[in-house]
Amino acid sequence: MTNKAEREEYNVSFFENLKLFSWVFKRVKPYWKMLTISIILMMFVSFMNLIPPYLTKNAINMYLYPTHYSITRTYSQGSVRSGSNYFISSRNGKYTLIHKGNKAFIKGKGHEYPVNMADIKRMEISGVIMIAIEIFIIYLIIFFVSYAQMWTSQMVAIKTVNDVRNVLFDHILKQPMKFFDSNISGRLVTRVTNDTQNLNDMFSKIIASIFKDTFLIVGILYILFFMEPHLFLIILPVFLAVVIITYLFRFFSRKVYRTVRAKLAAVNAFLAEHISGMMITFLFNKEIEKSHEFYKVNNDYYHSALKMVFVYAIFRPMISFMRYFAVTLLIWFGSRAVMGGNVEIGTLFAFITYIGMIFQPINDIAQNFSNLQSTMVSVERIRGLLNIPLPKRPERSADISSGEIVIKDLWFSYNKDEWALKGISLKIKDGEKIAIVGHTGAGKSTISSILTGLYDYSSGSVKVGKVEVKECATAELRSKINIVLQEVMLFSGTVLENITLWDNKISRDMVLKAIHDLDLEKFVASLPNGVDTHVRESGTNLSTGQRQLISIVRAFVRNPKVVIMDEATSSVDVETESMIQHAFQKLTRDKTTVIIAHRLSTIRNVDRIVVINEGKIVEEGNHEELMKKNGIYAKLYRLQSFEEYQVS
Repeated sequence: MTNKAEREEYNVSFFENLKLFSWVFKRVKPYWKMLTISIILMMFVSFMNLIPPYLTKNAINMYLYPTHYSITRTYSQGSVRSGSNYFISSRNGKYTLIHKGNKAFIKGKGHEYPVNMADIKRMEISGVIMIAIEIFIIYLIIFFVSYAQMWTSQMVAIKTVNDVRNVLFDHILKQPMKFFDSNISGRLVTRVTNDTQNLNDMFSKIIASIFKDTFLIVGILYILFFMEPHLFLIILPVFLAVVIITYLFRFFSRKVYRTVRAKLAAVNAFLAEHISGMMITFLFNKEIEKSHEFYKVNNDYYHSALKMVFVYAIFRPMISFMRYFAVTLLIWFGSRAVMGGNVEIGTLFAFITYIGMIFQPINDIAQNFSNLQSTMVSVERIRGLLNIPLPKRPERSADISSGEIVIKDLWFSYNKDEWALKGISLKIKDGEKIAIVGHTGAGKSTISSILTGLYDYSSGSVKVGKVEVKECATAELRSKINIVLQEVMLFSGTVLENITLWDNKISRDMVLKAIHDLDLEKFVASLPNGVDTHVRESGTNLSTGQRQLISIVRAFVRNPKVVIMDEATSSVDVETESMIQHAFQKLTRDKTTVIIAHRLSTIRNVDRIVVINEGKIVEEGNHEELMKKNGIYAKLYRLQSFEEYQVS
């Protein structure tokens, strides 16, 4: 069976790639002008890179080792004067330079024209210097244009990735809780970070490199063909062989690369799971077994990596061999052509230089196509996440005017085949305090999740302040209903920031007043820097009780109409529990209160207790009434108190 991590790596078909490219370029559309400029600059740089070898050829053929001259009546750069005539180096010229002792003549068509050797030397030196200056200027232009091209391509990539990350995170924020139940956080983090970074690489490196390398290869082949067709035909079979080798490399490397990434994902998943659960490994003496398990997972990755090394170890030396083989052919046949007068030495030099230039982009294209395939997988993941439909909720709704809660025939399931709530009906008056109790898994916390809109119910009606929860705007619903959880989530920042949750509408004075009203000044004073105390991620530098007190202040300062207390005192010491209970009484004064509780001793004084069992309300009443019934509540209470309750 395929490992879950391996299923993350899959092949994307050609037609699917076209769809993905279309999706990607829709995201880059706002920056199409900058992208167009980047592509034009990139092609210009590639074109400019083709010129220096050609100019070097001219320097050799025209000035260092000229073989033929043409006659002209006008002066031009690089020409030599003889009387009223001027001679300039030309491959197809009918005149040649000859030496007789210390004198030099240009001979052709039955005539000899004396020339000054000093003029010849001056022409050669000035011509070479002029071409050297031209080459320097070209490389200077390449430097500045390359800077502009890289800047524009990077800006397109950064802006596009920034947009995609914002849209992606905003899309995740709008998902219902059911979405987070079925998607592990690590995978979502990978989508927002690693996969979007691959999108950055796609624009800033891969696509730009593929365009540039393709243009460079086509340009070199064009120059080689028109510069000397005979030499081009000699090395053409080598190019065809390189194309075949590159295709085979792309096929095998893509296959191996996917396997390597899958095996590496399996290693990362194993480490993440077992390092976080290291305490269990120690306590149950499973170090040796876990070591063997990791050895197997890591060994699978090792063998996959070896296959990748094998593929690359063959391809790169093979391409290098073909390059040197092409150079060998050029030297063998080209030198004969030079000695036969059919090819100029500068032309042969240019051929060898261009051959050296063409193999690097071939290498890069093969590598970038593999990287592009991997990036397409990341794009598919991002697109797949964005294609998940969002829950439909109204942006505006009627205001929740009171804390009255009316639930009628409520049905809900996390999974299609298992109902968590079965026909629940319950009415809670404005300002009433009720407790919901029952065995683990009975459906207590599910009710609080539905009241806060975290889950949409399947059927029935849930109204808060006469407003149907399904039809209530999320912002309105959660501003009027607040929850104090057992496991309080705190973020990196200060205590003050964790109370306000970076809401500019809640001032520092409002927070300090809330702390005063809740009689929690002593608690805040015990913190190193009061409300400015820094909180580490998840609040690990604070105790459970301290985190719960912060959560109570967080709810109080927002002045909700309904407060839900989800077992908030189940894991604290007696003193802290007393402080929490006191603050809780002030928090819930004149507010509708729903307590989700396992510790029944804390809820004896509520107005009403609702007992849920297997998704149904089975008992309802105050403490004394339920104890007289001697039902589920009475049994739970006796088990917790370890004493028999005598019915009076």
